[in-house]
Amino acid sequence: MRFNKKPIAAVLTGFLLHGCGGGGSDASVSAPVTADTGGSSGSGSSSTSSGSSGGDGSNSNSSFGISGSGQRTLGTISGFGSIFVNGVKFNTTEATIVIDGEQAAESQLGIGMVVLVGGEVNDDGVTGTADVVLVDDEVKGPVMAIIENVDGDAKQLDVLGIDVIVERTGTTFEEVTYDTLQVGDLVEISGFREQGNNLRATRVSKEGTFAEGETLIELEGQIVGLTNTEFFIGTYKVQYATADLTDIGSGALQEGDVVEVYGTLIETTIEASRIERNRTLLDDDEIGTEGPETYEASVEGVIRSFVNASDFEVSGVLIDASNASLIPATLELSDGLVVEVEGVVESGVLMASRIEARRGRIEIEAMVLEVNLGDGPGEGTLLLQISGGDTISVDVDSKTIFEDETDQVGVLRIADIGIGDFLEVEAIDLGETLLATRIDREHSDSEQAVEVEIQGPVEAFTADLDITILGITYVVSGAEFENIAGTEVSAAIFFEGLNLGDLVKLKLDASGAVIEVELESEDELDGSDEFGDDTDSEGEDDDSEDGEDDDDTDSEGEDD
Repeated sequence: MRFNKKPIAAVLTGFLLHGCGGGGSDASVSAPVTADTGGSSGSGSSSTSSGSSGGDGSNSNSSFGISGSGQRTLGTISGFGSIFVNGVKFNTTEATIVIDGEQAAESQLGIGMVVLVGGEVNDDGVTGTADVVLVDDEVKGPVMAIIENVDGDAKQLDVLGIDVIVERTGTTFEEVTYDTLQVGDLVEISGFREQGNNLRATRVSKEGTFAEGETLIELEGQIVGLTNTEFFIGTYKVQYATADLTDIGSGALQEGDVVEVYGTLIETTIEASRIERNRTLLDDDEIGTEGPETYEASVEGVIRSFVNASDFEVSGVLIDASNASLIPATLELSDGLVVEVEGVVESGVLMASRIEARRGRIEIEAMVLEVNLGDGPGEGTLLLQISGGDTISVDVDSKTIFEDETDQVGVLRIADIGIGDFLEVEAIDLGETLLATRIDREHSDSEQAVEVEIQGPVEAFTADLDITILGITYVVSGAEFENIAGTEVSAAIFFEGLNLGDLVKLKLDASGAVIEVELESEDELDGSDEFGDDTDSEGEDDDSEDGEDDDDTDSEGEDD
């Protein structure tokens, strides 16, 4: 949805109120409540996922929220031992944890969940104390349809009319895998809104199998065709005659309001049990206490509505990056990039001091030859065996997301990785080093572990003979070649259109011979080509097929 440049305090406070089930306009915090972790160290591996806090949220405690001048951090959980969010290890001993409006334990948090943390960050910039951790998933419902892209590395799920992009190595899965997702699965999705109706999933949790008329679903969107008993969100009719409207307050539902609906679904009709107002659309005086006008903030998400370096948004927050340092230095800001933005909020705008890319286009699938632990939490270096005596070194930091397909440990850390493990690594080129943004450990006997894959920019090539990527020259004569559309072409045609800097993926067999050479998109993440939604937020079509009015479902609540 289009962002109206409302004060960032309203955006973030609105997220808090929305995530806590609303319940009045007081966003202040009472004394912190210690979460009952049941002795857990916060493994995040519990089968109890973010939607398991019970019921429809009607018992949510409206006193949860953030006040004071501490930092606000919005991003994905990348690790535990307390929790790591945007590279900061937050102590959660005294934190209030709220999942979809219900107080929860740290053990119910999981890798890949998008959370808002309120608290203090220490002077070292990598440790802090959380007062409150809030989780509000984007959507919960049945998978209606699944489309897989040509490479098999991304899928688009239709979940209650929302186009959810999941990636083989870019999405964390709970109680399901990329390959076992099926139509009819009940899923709960965390992620970041892209342009149009797309949601790029950072986490997919299977909550069981959908049962029509019985299973609780959640859908957020704009009210259309309002009567005294029903309205529409996209193609879904919402019947609300018996719904709990406590959160709506003294005012009535209005045409055009953006609301979150909890209820059960039969075909395309939702019988609502509870409806919450999207607080992010309210004016500041309606929101109530929004905290100080100037404070430090860190926001992770997808760049949207990019105009120039001083005018774009990330997760619904207006960003001015005109004086920001960029990591890597070659980073070119544009729509669709996943970034972390750090800075100070002034007059409703996050004045960025630093912007770091958080998704890389360099990919390596190979066996671990050496593991070296670093001095800081979660830091270290991995040496990967490519072919023959060739190796590639990859750094790991506290922001690197780990996923363990082998299920050897509840939460994978660099210290758990051993020599001989087969990893899928996504990384960013920082110039002198490669920094892993995500690492997946695969079963050694899986199909993925049979072939080594390298994806990176072409540094040199000899037509029909070899290609140099990440400092290693590979002989490619005899390999199969594919263009960017995934169509097989001759070596002559492939090299005729190849340029230095183009992104290429190489697949090597067990002997180290290159068997496939594929041209890839340099800027777009997996699935963007096939599933990209080019709907411009400045030119939305209110009569779009999905009826979502360009991201009305955004939990950060941009206002059109």
